[in-house]
Amino acid sequence: MWDQLKRTDVELARQKIAELRSITLRRHEDEIKELDADEAEIDMLARLAEAITEKYLNGRTHPDEPIQSSSVVDETMRPEAPPEAVPPPNLDIKQNVSPNFGSPLRKLVRR
Repeated sequence: MWDQLKRTDVELARQKIAELRSITLRRHEDEIKELDADEAEIDMLARLAEAITEKYLNGRTHPDEPIQSSSVVDETMRPEAPPEAVPPPNLDIKQNVSPNFGSPLRKLVRR
């Protein structure tokens, strides 16, 4: 049986490979769609973060409102809080970084 290779055996192998190829291409297409959706969500998040930063962290009430140079000068001339005291030289400051901070963004975004 294994000594002879028939034309039908070759055709059957071609059909199986064609089927596997179509399954693989379909799966690849689905994964690309998911990645495109993830990328669109990240882009939207970046735009929202930028809009929030512009609106709330820059002190403007409306994102289309121009920045007035006189208000910037007034704020620099009259600081609201007193300057911070310099910490003593023997103070040991350590920064603890979360172990999750280094994980890829895709893990955070994935549902």
